[in-house]
Amino acid sequence: MEKLEEVPITFEELLKDIEISTAASAYVLIEANPSEIPAILKALASVPNVKSADVVTGIYDIIVYLVGQDQNEIGKVVIRDINSIPGVKKATTCMVVKL
Repeated sequence: MEKLEEVPITFEELLKDIEISTAASAYVLIEANPSEIPAILKALASVPNVKSADVVTGIYDIIVYLVGQDQNEIGKVVIRDINSIPGVKKATTCMVVKL
């Protein structure tokens, strides 16, 4: 029986068929001043990372779905673009995890 030599495989070769994505997504639960919801929706529509925004009933007023390069980008969008919209009282970010 022939003995095969073990040759170390490079990390790149090992992962060549595996798709590695650092993309992140999150749901942002917004508490808003009811009279300002239409203006908030209009402002959210101008944020490139926002993929959807829906008015809902319950303790939150709007649920937003965001996509970004990573969780840092998601955080920046929430802090810079969502919390700064007039009428947004509170924004709670729920990062999507892949199990």
